[in-house]
Amino acid sequence: MRLCANRVVLLLGLFCLLGGAGTVMAQEETGPELTKFIADVDGSALFSPVRLLDSTELVLRLGQQIRTTDLDCSHFVQFLFEQAGLSYGYAPSRILYEGMYGFRRVFRPEPGDLIVWPGHVGVVVDPDETTFVSALRSGVKTASYTSRYWKRRGRPRFFHYLGGRANPEGRQQASSSEHASRTASGAE
Repeated sequence: MRLCANRVVLLLGLFCLLGGAGTVMAQEETGPELTKFIADVDGSALFSPVRLLDSTELVLRLGQQIRTTDLDCSHFVQFLFEQAGLSYGYAPSRILYEGMYGFRRVFRPEPGDLIVWPGHVGVVVDPDETTFVSALRSGVKTASYTSRYWKRRGRPRFFHYLGGRANPEGRQQASSSEHASRTASGAE
């Protein structure tokens, strides 16, 4: 019974976040407006009696329902992961690009994986369509990472979140020996 009650609370919170709330404000009363959600989100879809959204689906749904944010790309991605219960210590895209403890570099991305260039980070939406969502100067957008613009930024790296067991503190960078072995093996 308690598990059922927890699910109802979680679902009500998600409904308010996605459908019932127009904006998410900073925790401080005087803080800036951080994120605006699309107003016509159908929050009732979250009340499916069959299953709950998993964390990857939640990251992607939140990311695709946000129009604007004052957050830069790396803070935006961390915000999405935090909202889905996937914690990691903040790291700018240049650190993420080198590899960070709690993430594993992958060469075939899945939905919800990080896509990282030096200077930019997003979340893979659909690897078959080569799309990702990220915060840009023009707002939160879904784009193709194979477009001319993104190809000019260089080859992206993809990282899969390993979760709490592999990331107990969420802040540690990949060790220099891991970096050296990746470099020596040609995985760079």
